[in-house]
Amino acid sequence: MKRRSKFILIFLVLILAGGFIYFKSLKTRHQELIKSKVYYTLGIVDSEWKTDLTDNSVTFTTPTFVISNIYKSMEGPKSDQFVVIDSDQEELLWLTSFKTNAVSSNEQRKMSNDFVCHTNFEYRDAEHYNRWNMTERINSQYPRITSISNGVEEFELPNGFGFPVFSNERLFINAQALNHNITDSTFNIKHKIKIGFTKNSDKTLIPLQPKTVFMMFPYDPQNPFQGPTEQLPNACIPVETKNHSYLDNDGNALSGHWIIKPGKHSYTYDASQQLQIKDSIRLHQITSHLHPFADRFKLKDKTTGEVIYDCNSENFTDKIGLKNTPSFSSQKGIWMYNDHIYEMLLEVDNITDNDQEMMASMAIFYYDAEMDTKIKELKL
Repeated sequence: MKRRSKFILIFLVLILAGGFIYFKSLKTRHQELIKSKVYYTLGIVDSEWKTDLTDNSVTFTTPTFVISNIYKSMEGPKSDQFVVIDSDQEELLWLTSFKTNAVSSNEQRKMSNDFVCHTNFEYRDAEHYNRWNMTERINSQYPRITSISNGVEEFELPNGFGFPVFSNERLFINAQALNHNITDSTFNIKHKIKIGFTKNSDKTLIPLQPKTVFMMFPYDPQNPFQGPTEQLPNACIPVETKNHSYLDNDGNALSGHWIIKPGKHSYTYDASQQLQIKDSIRLHQITSHLHPFADRFKLKDKTTGEVIYDCNSENFTDKIGLKNTPSFSSQKGIWMYNDHIYEMLLEVDNITDNDQEMMASMAIFYYDAEMDTKIKELKL
């Protein structure tokens, strides 16, 4: 009996040791997925999303995120959730503003937005466009409304404009924590995510259509972490090859999440294909998603030389993080054309001695003439 018990004990120790070795071999983001699953399953921390609805806004509060490590972009604890603004009725609403704050786990104290990696707001394109009988738009682009990220705590669409959704329509929110600086403590936070809206019964706004355009650069899928070569002089070093990895029309591998070495670097990217301008569009809003050490981010009409958006980011000087990333907003709008070439330009300054990670995207909103016609025909 003693011999059997000893065998079982050794077996359990080996399993635990093997599990620990496997866990430590995982990337930080995968470790956090496992840790969060354990916390939520055992009821160690709050695992539920909460909704608070008012006449002109809805606030979604995330489950608790346990901060116990340094988390760069997309490494921290996260939670995804399908949400509706008001499931009890079907009413046309106009989304007009987006805001995310980090708060204490008891929700009583606002905390630094250094702990906000991103909040992604998405619509379900099949559900959304079927309601409007605009099925040709389904799967035509990634259905993201916009993002809030480090350096962008909140923004509003231009006065009189909005993104139309129904109150009982499903939306999708992805929230993830960030921590670039604190290494000496473990603590809990939540994210409060507020969406402002106008009821169509109070005022009909002008519809905007969202789109996200982002920088990406080639890499060698056979030797992804080798960097530039004679064959690929413009190659980047991807952070990893599973996430934010794409293929261009010729089947070449591209990464939208890449490594920047210490020092100053400049990048350019032709965004014309992503924009997919069929004739012309009237641009009204741009909000950037950048990582720390990004200094300047531009959208330029290369055909005319006009700089449409010039984002001078402000980095903290006493810690890692973006202090402010200005948005572009215009009621009048700026016209963009299908026969012009549009370029994104990024300047970064990695003042540390270590490699850092970079992403650069723009969430844009432009006038949606087809939706405007649909709404005018709608009998409410």
